[in-house]
Amino acid sequence: MISKGLAYGYLSARRRLREMALPVVTTATGAFLVVLVFAMSAGISAQSASLGHAEEIHRAVILIAVTVLLVGVVEVAVATTRTIAHRTRELGVLSATGVPRAPVVAALLVEPVVAAVLGAVAGAALAAVTGIVLAALGFVAAGLSYGGLALGALTAVAVSIGAAVATSILPTWNAASRPPIRSLSAGG
Repeated sequence: MISKGLAYGYLSARRRLREMALPVVTTATGAFLVVLVFAMSAGISAQSASLGHAEEIHRAVILIAVTVLLVGVVEVAVATTRTIAHRTRELGVLSATGVPRAPVVAALLVEPVVAAVLGAVAGAALAAVTGIVLAALGFVAAGLSYGGLALGALTAVAVSIGAAVATSILPTWNAASRPPIRSLSAGG
């Protein structure tokens, strides 16, 4: 039954791609920064060593990058809450026809996960291309690590998915738990 909920959620997400544009772009911006910071982290550490406290500076730079990524994921959660508010009648119909809560929650979580993955992958790909081009042109004096690019991309995707699910699970669970009559009378 969960697979049917996921399929329904996927079709819904495809239908709502236009509404997902802002969360995708915001997440992509954060992923772009995370990937570039990880790719240049060795150079940043080397340069900050001359200033002293290299490890603290390195951790602060990564923390700032991940914070920007999380801001993008919060936009995904806001979009999810908005989506749920617009789909209350649909949720009421699903509940009234006997669809269990788990497939409904799975269907509602597809959209934030798709937005997070699209944003993170797009931002990571753009960051990799940008970093490689800038390094080839000599604009990255600190150097670029391909291992850092890969680690940054994996981190961006994993943090985006984890944070999107973590911030979206409560609103989706609450929406799927509402009595059908309340959802149907609320409109949407």
